[in-house]
Amino acid sequence: MKIAFRPFLVLFCACGFLACSNDDDLVTEQVQDQKRPTVDYEIVPGEDPFTFTFQNKSANYKTVEWRFGDDSLSVEESPSHVFFKDGKYEVTLKATSADGSTAKKLVVVDIKPESVAKIRVVASGAQDELNFSAIGINGSEVQSVIWDFGDGTNSTAVSPNKKYAVGELFTAKAVVTTKKGSVATIVKVVTSNGVIVDVTNQYLLNVGPKFIASERVGNGRWGVVADWRVNDAVKQRGNGMGGWDEWEGNSMSMESWGGEPDIVNGKIRQTTLQPLPVGQYYYELKFHDFQVKDQLYNVISKADDLPDVGSVTTDPDVLSYRQLSGNGPLLNYTAFKIEQPMKVTVGFVSTFLQSDQNFKLTTIRIYKQVVE
Repeated sequence: MKIAFRPFLVLFCACGFLACSNDDDLVTEQVQDQKRPTVDYEIVPGEDPFTFTFQNKSANYKTVEWRFGDDSLSVEESPSHVFFKDGKYEVTLKATSADGSTAKKLVVVDIKPESVAKIRVVASGAQDELNFSAIGINGSEVQSVIWDFGDGTNSTAVSPNKKYAVGELFTAKAVVTTKKGSVATIVKVVTSNGVIVDVTNQYLLNVGPKFIASERVGNGRWGVVADWRVNDAVKQRGNGMGGWDEWEGNSMSMESWGGEPDIVNGKIRQTTLQPLPVGQYYYELKFHDFQVKDQLYNVISKADDLPDVGSVTTDPDVLSYRQLSGNGPLLNYTAFKIEQPMKVTVGFVSTFLQSDQNFKLTTIRIYKQVVE
């Protein structure tokens, strides 16, 4: 009996020892968790968009370290900090307890350039000339401005005038330096008439870059461009495809090349998702390339469809059009005016009878004129 009983006792004690050991570990871990600091802080905006106070609300810590995402740090309890450029910054607070345990909290501070200064662009009174000025807002005081007018010219004048070529879009930039030395870069797209804003995504689908295809045959080069109505005249490529080309970054395309069938009254068009409000608009096309010998029109119509190629110039529903010919690439826009809220149909109509004609379109944008 004794011989049989002893292993049982040993086994029981071993199990008890293991249980005690696990309990001790659990208690130790609980004690360590209790010593770990808790981290929290509040971001308080300062006197201008670049200045903030970081109110520390952490507990159970001995030291703190702040990293502001701009290669600067602080060990103050609740520091104030001035950023010197617009953009996004990852602000991290690390708290360390007496036993060396740590905890962190990260918050992104986003300083938008439009919160620093307002760029005002108005007609100067001279033909096709604009007046630019920068006005500090939200407590910012403008010290200086470097103007890049988007056509290769610039100025450091406080309020310069700029004459623009008619028929083009320009990306103008103002690099604004405040009296604290902080810098914000504000971008405006302009024409000779003033500032315009991009409203494309409110009205059109699948506008590039990288157009999406709704149909393809296997991994073939050609497809049908999604969200646009493509008639059979354009679908004259291999296996009934047309309107989309994998080459040159997934472009919208029409092509009759190398013996492919002609395109006769081909159409690619889309009607806006909702009515456009009253105003002046600019429909911009960016091509990778094109080569046109016959007829190709970019058309904006107030009807639910586009006219046939022979009626583009006379159809009363056409709000605006541009005939494209020769060789590209070309960046251009077609201006049109909406005098009462309405949906419009935009796109291309073409007839390619001669050999080797095509276009590859990479991007479409609709801009609306801003009224100051």
